[in-house]
Amino acid sequence: MFNVAHVLSPSMVTALAAHFKDLNPKPLGGAPRDLAPAGKKIYDEGLPDANVPPCASCHGPEAKGEGAFPRLAGQLHDYLSRKLANWSKERGQDPAKPDTSAIMEPIAHGLTEQQMAAVAAYLSDLE
Repeated sequence: MFNVAHVLSPSMVTALAAHFKDLNPKPLGGAPRDLAPAGKKIYDEGLPDANVPPCASCHGPEAKGEGAFPRLAGQLHDYLSRKLANWSKERGQDPAKPDTSAIMEPIAHGLTEQQMAAVAAYLSDLE
């Protein structure tokens, strides 16, 4: 996505974000369904012992996004799992241009690989 997105003007990014936020795609499925209940619990309640807040507090109760926080509902399981696992390597790497994604680094770091997979399984089947 970077190869395309880095040439977009701020107004183009805003317009595209608004357009995609309002779409309501059907989930493609394919996630391990047995992990979804644990993922829903993390999404709704967080992990207080690991200082991980509920995902819903930023991304909304239906994971459809809230303000600067993106929609997660219906995203592919493998994509979500990889993004969470690689957050520190892929996001917020330009200190001269910090972005709102920095808030996610300690959250992603506070999840185990199994917990990331569970949250991704839950989200991937939401509409």
